[in-house]
Amino acid sequence: MPKRKSRMWLWRWRRNPLKRRSDALEAWIGVVVLLTAPAVGVTAAGAAERSALGQARGLHHVTAELIEDATVVPSRLSGTPGGNQARATVRWTTPRGFSASGRASVAAGSKAGSHTTVWLDDADRIQPAPPTTVQAKWHGIALGAASGVGTSVLVLGAWCVARMRLDARRRTQWERAWAAFDTPQGHRHA
Repeated sequence: MPKRKSRMWLWRWRRNPLKRRSDALEAWIGVVVLLTAPAVGVTAAGAAERSALGQARGLHHVTAELIEDATVVPSRLSGTPGGNQARATVRWTTPRGFSASGRASVAAGSKAGSHTTVWLDDADRIQPAPPTTVQAKWHGIALGAASGVGTSVLVLGAWCVARMRLDARRRTQWERAWAAFDTPQGHRHA
């Protein structure tokens, strides 16, 4: 019995005098659906991971000293303190030997005079810390999965539309064939 089911499953790929071109077209659309979504997902995952890792290019880190205490600001939505990060003014020495200051994200509750690491761009402006390789990998996986699912939905939607149009075309062909068969020349009445 399993052999029969597998033969039925692949009937669109075998030579068959009853097979229509629309049957083969429908089968090829199914192949495109199966191959497109994973390909898009893998490509998007790789691109997202490379992009996340590329954020570290041109950045360098320095040790900075807090000028003020890092107080946690209550969330605008809940009104309660949230997160383990706070904004505070810090001061650091640039690679060229100049003193600079700015506001950076630091550990919540840090006291003035403590040290923290800040990331700077080539113009010595404070930037967010670049993602780690693990964070970049997970970012890529999440974006790849979302892209794969989104592509699947779009391609399956297109496949459903194509199948409806093919079915309508098949019904029209069947109606023509029955009309030709049911003419007085082609059908005998008893």
